[in-house]
Amino acid sequence: MGRGATALSLGCALLLVLAGCGTKTAGDGGGGKAAGPPPGGWPQPVNGQLTTQMCGLLTDADYAKYGHERLPSVSQKKVENLPNAIDCLYMTSDELNLNLQPTAEAAKLSFADTLADHKRQLAEDQRATVLAQNVVPGTAESWFDYWTYGTGGSKFTEYEIRARRGSLLVGITLSGLKGKKEQDPRVLLSALAGLVLERIPTVGKTDTGRMQQARFTVVGPGRAKQITYSDPATQKSVTLKNVKLPWHVDKPLLARGAPFVMLNLNAYSAKSMVPVGCKISVDGEMVAQQPPQITGFAICMKSYTPPKS
Repeated sequence: MGRGATALSLGCALLLVLAGCGTKTAGDGGGGKAAGPPPGGWPQPVNGQLTTQMCGLLTDADYAKYGHERLPSVSQKKVENLPNAIDCLYMTSDELNLNLQPTAEAAKLSFADTLADHKRQLAEDQRATVLAQNVVPGTAESWFDYWTYGTGGSKFTEYEIRARRGSLLVGITLSGLKGKKEQDPRVLLSALAGLVLERIPTVGKTDTGRMQQARFTVVGPGRAKQITYSDPATQKSVTLKNVKLPWHVDKPLLARGAPFVMLNLNAYSAKSMVPVGCKISVDGEMVAQQPPQITGFAICMKSYTPPKS
């Protein structure tokens, strides 16, 4: 199907592909040329913010060069609950998403979190994996595999690639509707990720802000038998035993796409009736606290909404 078929529904597009009705697709020609920049050049961030115009960083011709037909757009939007991210979705699950974190450290934590979630999801679903890392030249880290939320074992297998350059995160999902001369998914996605980075050559190379820091504090005499807190970057629970008081730890706070981050801290004193208290602050601002009480137990809990920018 050519670009003139933009009015076709997803169901119709699927039927045409499955029925092999003879319509020539962009993927059938092969050997196409990548598109040149639009008038004014490739879209760049505006005042440091990613815009939906940056969905145009990849064109239909870019996909056709590698034998894949990208169907019409479904949505192009800013990602809710992330300070600086966009998502570009097309029919049958072709997708491009960009996420610009304030610092390279924040992007590194987010990248690691996404990879860990991917491995966990595939393991839970008992799906096969072809995971390969460091597949996009010019990036700090990258990985390629079956799409995390795709259908394992299907004839129409989807793939994805994730890459990080400094504070910029790039994700591309490839639908399972393949052209007759479509190239290997890893080659195709690596090339597309490279094009995105080439077209926004400076984005992510310099930190644009600072990462928020959460401080967890436990106060009281003597020692705590146990301290447990939730790491705000990973949301994993951390437990410490026999801790000398007063105690505190600083942890980076990472916006992960949820509307808020749950901050949890609790502590037990080593001896009964010995007072213990707790505090949680973000960038020096107190968000939750419990003064020392002779119950020997303290709990601090708060849902925190990171700023939008």
